[in-house]
Amino acid sequence: MSAMKKAQIATLALVATLLFLFAVSGCNSTPTVPVPPPEFCAVSPPNTEGFCTVGCDEGQTARNIALVYNDSWGAGVMQETEENGSFEVEVDCTVADTMIIQIKYDRKLSAEVALTVPSE
Repeated sequence: MSAMKKAQIATLALVATLLFLFAVSGCNSTPTVPVPPPEFCAVSPPNTEGFCTVGCDEGQTARNIALVYNDSWGAGVMQETEENGSFEVEVDCTVADTMIIQIKYDRKLSAEVALTVPSE
């Protein structure tokens, strides 16, 4: 085998190794686990001041951020969940508004839970 051929093979091997290393370094070795959606949620009818209470009972969401968004009005609130994963917030609302609830952990969001504001 000629010296030129050996140099070409060595160059190709180096390029293949570098491409492999770049591909592997782009992977995160930590498995990603989806953020569980909020559980056991309820929304109250509006009070006399036009607020409803949205809350979720214990879940797998301890010390994360609960996001509650009135999809009908385009406004919402966020609050840290308790140690047991529960939270309760007041949101501006009217009857039949749709409340979207999500849990935020780090930069990941859970699936949405949608609740309709009841009349009573």
